[in-house]
Amino acid sequence: MRLALADIPKRFTRRDGLVSVTPRLLRPREARDALAALIGLYEASQGLARADFPDDRPAQITGDIRMARCLSACLGDWYQWTSEPWPQPATPGEAAALALHGIDSPGALRLALYDHVNAAHGGFLSAATRESTLGAFAASLSLSRATFDALLAHDDPRAARLIRLSAAPPTPAELAARYNQRAVEALLASASEVSWRIAPRDGVSLGATVKRVCFLARRMGVSYEVTCDDAGRPDARMVAERVGQYAAPTTLERARLPVVITLHGPREMMGAANQYGDRLARLCRALLGYRRDLPSAAALGDVVALSGVATIHFHGRPCLFALDERLARLLRVKAGEGAANQDDSDAVAFDSALERRLHADFAALERAGETAGWRLEREPEPIILGDTILVPDFALTRENRRVYLEVAGFWRPDYRARKARKLAMLRGAVALVVAAPEEARSEFVGLDAGYPFLWYRGDAISAPALVGAIERAYDDFPERLAALDFPRLLAEVERRGVIPTTEAAAALRGYTRAELSRAVQALADYAASQGAAAPEWLDSLGLCAPATLERLAVAARASVMDAGGRLAMSALAALLAASQAPLSEAAVETLAQRAGMCIERASLFSAEVVIPGEARSESAEAGAQPDPAIHDLPRKAQPRKLVRRTHTGAKWRWSAETLFPAESPSAGNGSGPDASPPPPRGETCHQTK
Repeated sequence: MRLALADIPKRFTRRDGLVSVTPRLLRPREARDALAALIGLYEASQGLARADFPDDRPAQITGDIRMARCLSACLGDWYQWTSEPWPQPATPGEAAALALHGIDSPGALRLALYDHVNAAHGGFLSAATRESTLGAFAASLSLSRATFDALLAHDDPRAARLIRLSAAPPTPAELAARYNQRAVEALLASASEVSWRIAPRDGVSLGATVKRVCFLARRMGVSYEVTCDDAGRPDARMVAERVGQYAAPTTLERARLPVVITLHGPREMMGAANQYGDRLARLCRALLGYRRDLPSAAALGDVVALSGVATIHFHGRPCLFALDERLARLLRVKAGEGAANQDDSDAVAFDSALERRLHADFAALERAGETAGWRLEREPEPIILGDTILVPDFALTRENRRVYLEVAGFWRPDYRARKARKLAMLRGAVALVVAAPEEARSEFVGLDAGYPFLWYRGDAISAPALVGAIERAYDDFPERLAALDFPRLLAEVERRGVIPTTEAAAALRGYTRAELSRAVQALADYAASQGAAAPEWLDSLGLCAPATLERLAVAARASVMDAGGRLAMSALAALLAASQAPLSEAAVETLAQRAGMCIERASLFSAEVVIPGEARSESAEAGAQPDPAIHDLPRKAQPRKLVRRTHTGAKWRWSAETLFPAESPSAGNGSGPDASPPPPRGETCHQTK
């Protein structure tokens, strides 16, 4: 529970027209005896009822009633007033009687007494009959009168007893640090804004630090703004990266400019002010470098030069609360000094379900190879131009091309207006795609000419639509095509014969079927200009030299001819693997069709390569002997033509073209249709007149 702002002792000072507030914080050796005495009071009061606890004793020990209330609230992290388990102090027999009557709580017992008084006494007990009636009701429940009276008030807060939650009592230093932490958190939770100034330091990536702070703010749901310090202005577009992996004239590291991150305080539109204030205080606690559930934590101020100031309003007047390293030292607990367990984080990976769904959909699309080579990155580096800093939601990367994605879907109008101003300043300076809901078109009017907008409906952004928007707006295939080394590609294809599909696509720098087709055509045109044979692209096979394709096709046809004109596709793939790298069945099918052979399938999982009839008969006449190992491969039954029957008058008969096919030796033997047997049950028949 947060400390009351009015209970925290504080001091106000005025300088140059500005009012500053400083809470009274306890130094490590300050009031050690008083804190030890207060802890001793709680230790001695374990098991004591709340009504018997001396409430005025903490104020007498500390000498300040407000400080006593704050320290008592802090001791609540180690001690707790709790009621005895139900149904103590009842005996086992009395507990069984209560369970038999279905009474399992003090409220149920009072309800049973209420019903009894209503039924027997009209809802009122006089002073003369009260004791006897209560005694009789307790006896009807098999309870003694003392147990009955204790159970009626079992949940009375004054009857709660003090217990210790931790294995050991706190030390005075731990209690002082906990009071300092909660006093500062109470002030920060009531702040209208908190501004942190992060100055550059040698050997530390300022861009990575800004990214980390913004990530924490987004995780904890705190609204923030990032700007450059007024003391300087960058002279060009900047990206907050240590190494210039992607094209950018200037980086934040080289500009050496301080960054100001402003965390906004509670606003009614963003939910309950108390909950938002607690999130703001937790974020500042993380930046100051301490957690309640750990003895020590890495402070941001230990890495970069960090300082801040919070604006807090007292009686409508703004007051400034300075946040510096001296304050941070008072808030940290020394290593080895335990603390009570408190949860400090909200493990939220994404700002919204919309972004989480987009990330999952894009990952599935990437596994299917349908993202045109783009890879999605969460929480990229900030983008800086002038004193404007934008932290995009995602970045998409392909080779040395980087495109940022900003999801402008937050519903508050002032948020969208602020986002529109930032986008207007960054127009033309960075590759950026904006995803916004359809209902926000009017708020981004005029910006769609400078940015590709991806308009979405509902609570989902289409991953394929995002890939399409980036491809249309930032198509760099002409540049990639112009950078291809055609002589080297031709030489490599000629040397290897076949370059597999994945490797060939990377060599041609094509990420879609259309790009691969254009790249192969450009390679073929170059080969024709040099008087060389043009490589061919075959699906499931890759980029192939014509001589290699002809050799493989001849080898495939010869293997099938040797097998008698029919060969299982898997067996053909095994035979071709002896002279070529292993080929997939799809590649074998492509070669077979190129060699003029057919594919017959008895099922989805069984395919055979077959030479057409004329070539097969020529092979048989030549006396070709099939390979026994291949000929003995199991063959499934082939589908046959259904028997068709005709009906003339009242008699059924077999159709002549089915019963007596042209090549059958029994055709024309004089057997009449009337002598044919009746058609089998379940066969298809046609009735003719």
